[in-house]
Amino acid sequence: MKKSLRFLALVMLLAIAAPAAAQTKRIAVAYSAVSATQSSFFVTKEAGIFEKHGLYVDPVYVASGTKVAQAVIAGEFPVALAGGTVVNATLAGGDIVIIGGLVNVPSFYVYVHPSIKRPEDLKGKAIGITTYGSSTDFSIRYLIKKWGLEPDRDIKVLQMGGQPQIVAAMVGGSVQGGVLSSPANYRAAKAGFQLLTDFKKVGLDYPTVSLVSTRSFIKKDPQTVRRFMMAYSEGVERLYRDKEFTMKVIGKYTKTDDREGLESAYGFATTFIERPPHLPYKAVETILAQLGEKDAKAREAKPEEFIDPTFYNEMEKSGYFKSLSR
Repeated sequence: MKKSLRFLALVMLLAIAAPAAAQTKRIAVAYSAVSATQSSFFVTKEAGIFEKHGLYVDPVYVASGTKVAQAVIAGEFPVALAGGTVVNATLAGGDIVIIGGLVNVPSFYVYVHPSIKRPEDLKGKAIGITTYGSSTDFSIRYLIKKWGLEPDRDIKVLQMGGQPQIVAAMVGGSVQGGVLSSPANYRAAKAGFQLLTDFKKVGLDYPTVSLVSTRSFIKKDPQTVRRFMMAYSEGVERLYRDKEFTMKVIGKYTKTDDREGLESAYGFATTFIERPPHLPYKAVETILAQLGEKDAKAREAKPEEFIDPTFYNEMEKSGYFKSLSR
């Protein structure tokens, strides 16, 4: 009986979210980094999966998750890819909510000048991040404190704007290290910089990249959000199953045809990207705990207040995710 009900729910879900070509809706979707962390979104776009689900998606690059969150709240994007700044924005009264998780741990590496062998060697030096308030900012400040040092006092944390700019600053000597994702980490290694820390070994949960929307848009047009989530989830499966296509897509967005670098980026993507897009409750809790040190409002808040599980739960209960994996 349970299997029959799930099958019926899946059929109904597919019927609701499979519009005719004439009903295709065009939406702009912001992404915050030219990185393999967001390659599942790129693959969904390039494979034509959004169109299959009745959407024509225009990807728009907005450097930093902070700016993406601001743009979503302002109504510029109905759906977007953003980082942990969503929590800060919601606490400040902004209408923005997480609907799915792309990367729920810090998907970064710390690369440093070869003269730096230990964390304490960074004392008095500078590390580059994308922007203040971003996932790179939160992650490195957490790590510096874990090293027993103080951000800004012992190690300067400087914003560079984006991943390519961090590598350029490292090469130029204005910073001695950088918080990098793929393929920027590969470029830094090629330039002679060395890996100091792999964040996946730090044991930190953090919503590095999430699918976000606003409660007002979800209420107004749940069908568009549902279609987006279904298409994206299918795109994740394509990424994991089609290595060559995924590397080609990553190459297009990162403007490289270096085979070794693309192999590295694909390995990075399949290490960090959630399959399916699990909701980041524990990761949001991490941010609330950190903010709660100074903000009473954050101490009282619960992760559930920052997440709308409607579409994820709908697809999980109907068996949609399992149908994709099969």
